[in-house]
Amino acid sequence: MHTIFASHIHKGEKKNPMSSFKMNDIKKACLMSLLLVLFWPVITLAQSSEYQEYTVKAQYLERFTHYTEWPEESAISDTSQPYVIGVIGENPFGSILDDTYATLKIRDKRVEIRYYSKPDEIKGCHLLFIGNINKKSLSEVLARAKVMPVLIVSDTKDFAKEGVHINLYLTEDKVRFEINESAVKESGLQMSYKLLKLAKIVNPREK
Repeated sequence: MHTIFASHIHKGEKKNPMSSFKMNDIKKACLMSLLLVLFWPVITLAQSSEYQEYTVKAQYLERFTHYTEWPEESAISDTSQPYVIGVIGENPFGSILDDTYATLKIRDKRVEIRYYSKPDEIKGCHLLFIGNINKKSLSEVLARAKVMPVLIVSDTKDFAKEGVHINLYLTEDKVRFEINESAVKESGLQMSYKLLKLAKIVNPREK
């Protein structure tokens, strides 16, 4: 059996064009394809609903955690403690977060969903979703959250520019996301380049 990656080609054989590809290039292509599948599910809005949209977004929250590292002070490695997702502002998920994470774990930790009504209630969460709130309230929430090792996510236009780490948005009937790279750097969290490559970068960090 001949292999397309054979290092020797017998005289008279027609060279297979695939032999010019490097294995690393193929691995990278496969990795990017996998990430695209994981992070870019299609939502056909004409045939879908807000419930389906937010079910996808709820799943994105878990996927982001695979490419983000928290400092040890956050007790991220302590599986006896829950992984806490906080929600403040308008809650667009309804019961979707509770339903999604009733049995699903994050980083081998059970998931606890907490709903906050005021910024000073925010504490002990690993991921904070900010619903639609006014800019004054957003500034207060960010001021509170920025002193904590928490990944801040939203899906409101321009919130990434204001300092939210990851902002989800819809384009061409797909869920996409933008990342405020400078805000992530200032938070003390570490974010994989694999995630950054899939995102629209807002406020890129200085080299």
